[in-house]
Amino acid sequence: MTKRSLRRGGAALAFLAVAVAALAQTRGAVQVKQQPPAYPDDLWKQQQQGNVLLIGRIDEHGRVLDVVVVGSTQKDFEQPALQAVRAWEFKPAMRDGKPIEIFLNAAVRFRIPGDRRGDIPWPILGDLAVLPADASGKATAPEGFPLRLGKDPALRAEAVVDVAPNPADRTFAVSVEARAPSGRTYPVFQPPVLVPARASEIRIPVVVKIGSDWEEGVWGLLFKVEGKGVGGGQFWLARDPAHFPFVPKA
Repeated sequence: MTKRSLRRGGAALAFLAVAVAALAQTRGAVQVKQQPPAYPDDLWKQQQQGNVLLIGRIDEHGRVLDVVVVGSTQKDFEQPALQAVRAWEFKPAMRDGKPIEIFLNAAVRFRIPGDRRGDIPWPILGDLAVLPADASGKATAPEGFPLRLGKDPALRAEAVVDVAPNPADRTFAVSVEARAPSGRTYPVFQPPVLVPARASEIRIPVVVKIGSDWEEGVWGLLFKVEGKGVGGGQFWLARDPAHFPFVPKA
């Protein structure tokens, strides 16, 4: 073998190494811009605090699109929250070196510094991450990745429910359900949750098994505390998510 062919062989091996590295690159969306919401003057003066829950998508270019409000503690918080989330920017999520579109579950908190920080009128979600998982509930892909029907046996949801602080320990009954695009619901058993004294949030890990009969499309994941809805989010499910139209194209 000549020196020239050795150099060619080395270049080929280097190219192969780069290609393999690109294929192996799988990561979630990385936020590069987060605009804080404008606090409504009237609610600031009234010392009212609360949350707004939103869903949307992050496309292959990292743009936040189709954002809508799915829950809030106060109507006047919704527009500032929408404007803030629509201005977010991301580096796109990657699967095997290629940018992909993922779903977005977002929560915007409005809080006033001081002794009453975290004092909200009723429990509501403050954060929700939904991820593909194996049968044991261990996450197998980043947050927001569509679930692959027949390949991902479960989903893992990591929820935070904000509550008003209380001087004593409490125990809350929590229930969760997955809601199919057709409206059919699948309850998920959850044990009672202990909330320590003065805590302002409940962390609730949830593992949901994916049934072989589950339909493709945009699903909801809904939470209740003491029988009252506290909000929810979405996840996407399809046999081939890369070619499934979760969001109709204009």
